[in-house]
Amino acid sequence: MLNRRDAGITIGIHLLAFSVYFLTYAGYPISNDERMMLASALRFQRIIAFVIHSFHHPDASPEDEPGQIITFAPNFWLTPGFWLRERLGQTVAITPWLWLSDRLGTGRFQTALLLNPMVIAGSAALLYLIVRSLPFPPGVAVLTALFYAFGTAMWPYSQRLFREPLAGAWLLLAFGAPLLFRAHLDMGFFLMGLALIGAVITKQAALVALPGLLWFSLSLLRGQPLREIIRRYLIALIGFGLIMIPAHIYYRVTLSSLPAFLRNVVEYAQSPELALSDAWHVARRALALTISPGKGLLFYSPALVLALIGVRGFLRTQRDLALGIFGFAIIYTLGVSLYPVWWGGVNWGPRYMIPLLPVVMLAAAPGIAAILRWPPRRARATLLFLALIALFPQLAGTLVDIRLFEGELDRTLYQVLHYHRAMEQVAWNPAYNPLLGQWKMLGRADPAPAWIRDHQLILAPMGIGVIGAILGLVIIERMRRHADPPLWTLWIIGGSALALSLLAVVSLRQIADDPRLDFHENARFLRPMIEDLNREARPGDVFLMTYPYFGDYFLNWLRAPIDWYGAFSAPPPLPEPQRTWLDRLLTRYPRIWLMRPWNRWHEQEPGLELYLLDHAYKVNERHYEDWMRLVLYLSPRGSWHPVKGPIRWENGVSLVQAALQGGEIQAGEELPVLQARPGDPLRLTLVWRGPLKALRAAKVFVHIGVPDQPPRLQQDRLPRDGWLPNGSDEEEVEILDRYGFVLELPPGVYRLRIGLYDEASGKRWPSESGEVIDLAEVEIR
Repeated sequence: MLNRRDAGITIGIHLLAFSVYFLTYAGYPISNDERMMLASALRFQRIIAFVIHSFHHPDASPEDEPGQIITFAPNFWLTPGFWLRERLGQTVAITPWLWLSDRLGTGRFQTALLLNPMVIAGSAALLYLIVRSLPFPPGVAVLTALFYAFGTAMWPYSQRLFREPLAGAWLLLAFGAPLLFRAHLDMGFFLMGLALIGAVITKQAALVALPGLLWFSLSLLRGQPLREIIRRYLIALIGFGLIMIPAHIYYRVTLSSLPAFLRNVVEYAQSPELALSDAWHVARRALALTISPGKGLLFYSPALVLALIGVRGFLRTQRDLALGIFGFAIIYTLGVSLYPVWWGGVNWGPRYMIPLLPVVMLAAAPGIAAILRWPPRRARATLLFLALIALFPQLAGTLVDIRLFEGELDRTLYQVLHYHRAMEQVAWNPAYNPLLGQWKMLGRADPAPAWIRDHQLILAPMGIGVIGAILGLVIIERMRRHADPPLWTLWIIGGSALALSLLAVVSLRQIADDPRLDFHENARFLRPMIEDLNREARPGDVFLMTYPYFGDYFLNWLRAPIDWYGAFSAPPPLPEPQRTWLDRLLTRYPRIWLMRPWNRWHEQEPGLELYLLDHAYKVNERHYEDWMRLVLYLSPRGSWHPVKGPIRWENGVSLVQAALQGGEIQAGEELPVLQARPGDPLRLTLVWRGPLKALRAAKVFVHIGVPDQPPRLQQDRLPRDGWLPNGSDEEEVEILDRYGFVLELPPGVYRLRIGLYDEASGKRWPSESGEVIDLAEVEIR
């Protein structure tokens, strides 16, 4: 029977684990999967804030259904404009951290990376409670939780944003809920169903735990009437449906990829290229995932030795639970062996096997209990030896940047062999062993923890971690000695743990410009650009970042309520996929922000900018020293309204036509009248014809203001923004020249006027209608 002492120890274990994880907190991503998970959460945050529509995918054609898999070939991986269906559980879990980041002013990515330290610390505390309910004494339960927290690959995965730790925590709750609520099985079965769907929407492969859960839960209902058994499973189904039904209906994503997943497994099993058609290859991969020195779960989590020691006792005392867990582990491992990328991409150890750790570590409790029955000196020596062995891979994975040895493998192995053959070398060849390779990398660069930079310590967050770890140890030790601590004690230690967690989040301000989020060291330019976007971008805008390598920094600091995409540009003309994608963006978004290099005349790939120049309306551009530009465009909207033309200037330049697009335009006494409200757009198109020599020397001015007063809004720039076609000076060409304005003006009547002047001398050119041409009146109401 769990009591207040167990509650206090649970808080202590959580605080200790979280504090240690915070001491080794890295604060930067290593995988595109992490970036996509954060991007998915960013979109989800905007959906539930009603900023953007949940079913819109600019990468999809209009006839595509929202639930279909979207191909975004012209885009890069970091786009928050893309809804990632199969990561719903992790997406929802990240979202509160984004809100906390917005309230405290900390980096979004850096704050979200605290999710897994909190989740893994929570699963360690939950493991303690489940072991106590089996029942085992507090000492055994504490040791089981600590070996899990610091002796398995969970510790290195506390530095990442992968979804596997959360899936493992849900699975642990699914198996443990009936044990925790043995006296209230209705609640236990409800939580079992709730936890199972939580695991499935986090990682669909978790569904293979269902047979094991059914086997175990049926054992708890032996001897009960059939009606009672059906009632309990209906309660579990209610818990399952509590999340599954609304998620499936509203987002159409919860289980949509399971058929695709199962279909892919069959396709992979039949693929001769992947050589998965015979049992031998599956067995080799299963062995690589479990016992190989380079990729085996046992070598990355030596604490599992305790589970092996405890298997016999576990089967003897908890036979049905053990069979359910081990059956799930076997089926899951075989399933992962069929994955095309069975090693899990760039990660630490066998990433896809991580969800097994929490439930399998339940078997470690009988092993620890058996060791503690040995003579005290021998038992302590054995446990200390196992602890030191278990720490070896965890320190290698947390102290050294994983990307260092991955870079070595890329140069020496991946570029020589196909990835599948290369991973077999990593799994079995000691020369490519990451556990040993990580230690060799120690000292070649700053350690992975964020609090060590340029061989200097950042003391404030480290102090928070040390205080939390010490406090956690004190709480565990004191609670073990008090059978029934008073309730106010639990409130105090719980409040202290919460306060330290919040302090940990606030201390992330100390690493605002972590160079690992900005490996090009351009923060001094990126930050002003991001601040401009955060201040001026509106809901419904979109931002195109044509240097996606800066994506981590933008994911961390861009808070504007907009979609944004990382997209590489190309030389003109753009390929068809990018043109189609841009057309969809122009259709969907009224305003587009574009990031481009500062020195555009020497740029080799201006295709994206030129396409927007010809199909949208440029409002302004701002420069960030000699590094980058930020350009704002208005998308075309509404019908055309010709307002002037033709008009001829000297030097042979003619205005063929001037037209406004969109807006409410009425006929006036002298000029057309555009009726608008403050902040409305104005879109003006000018069609010029003339010899190239004259067009190159001319500069266009477009003014909005009151006659005989300085213009309130204006643009002065070369025709077509200087991007004129190549040709001889006397060649006559016709060009499209577009101008956009955001009418941030007080109520009143203004004139829209244009003209030409010599760029070198600044002298206005006369035309047959004068130096200044009035095109329309603008009435701001």
